[in-house]
Amino acid sequence: MFSKHIFSFILFSMSAWAFAGGYPQPVVMTGETQMADTAELHFDPAPANTGTLVILGDHSKIPEQKYRFAYDLPAESASGVDQPVSIDFTNKAKLTIVCDSLSDNCHSTDYVTVGSATFSTLWKVTQR
Repeated sequence: MFSKHIFSFILFSMSAWAFAGGYPQPVVMTGETQMADTAELHFDPAPANTGTLVILGDHSKIPEQKYRFAYDLPAESASGVDQPVSIDFTNKAKLTIVCDSLSDNCHSTDYVTVGSATFSTLWKVTQR
């Protein structure tokens, strides 16, 4: 009986560790560029910790642009405090996003420029 509980604890610990660094399924956040184009952050599921920024060009009529990034998502906090998502683009630009755990609203801690686009600080989770 005791070994059964230890085995369950080990399995639980391993599964929690596997998702501690990333999202367990694809996540998409939408925002807007300074030219009013839709920007989408596509987060690949764990264990990848990578994703793609897609600028749709839907307002400015420029061709769609894609930029790869790596992200770091800290482990869940028991304190209920929202944990930031740190994003590193290949051009050395960095973006930190904090989401409200009670809604799909998120904000970045600063503006960031990737390619020729600068992004607003407001983001919304559109797919989990």
